[in-house]
Amino acid sequence: MSNYNLDEAFAFLPPFGVPTIEKILPHRYPFLLVDGMTEFREDGMRGFKNLSANEGYFVGHFPGHPVYPGVLQIETMAQVGACWILSRRENLGKVAYLMTVESAKFRRPAEPGMRLDVDGQIRNLKARTGRLEAEITCEGTVISSATILFAFQKDDRGPGTE
Repeated sequence: MSNYNLDEAFAFLPPFGVPTIEKILPHRYPFLLVDGMTEFREDGMRGFKNLSANEGYFVGHFPGHPVYPGVLQIETMAQVGACWILSRRENLGKVAYLMTVESAKFRRPAEPGMRLDVDGQIRNLKARTGRLEAEITCEGTVISSATILFAFQKDDRGPGTE
């Protein structure tokens, strides 16, 4: 059994919702694509996104058959991973950037009314980069998956940023 202490490693611990996520991520509506974090592990996390029928992208993607775009699924996975990375005490005050997406697969449509659960594992974590292997499921059915490489650095956006 590991003696890893989540309380010592993280400044924020799940469960938490949007008010805490907004303290961690620079994203805001309409591009904040994670509604809650439910679990942090030594090397991974779980979070979720609720798909509401009144979200703007459903109007045009696709009329009569609304589907959550694949590119937004990738961004949802990335934001869930960023919540884990940027909650770590040594990464407070940093921002994460998506660098590369590898082996993205879309298996089922994600539609309004679904709760998308995102499970991720962090691999090859270094001082400024890492790899996220993530999967989105809904009620146990795999919707999509991807491997995402990211970089993080000091947030130098200046005064007035949170």
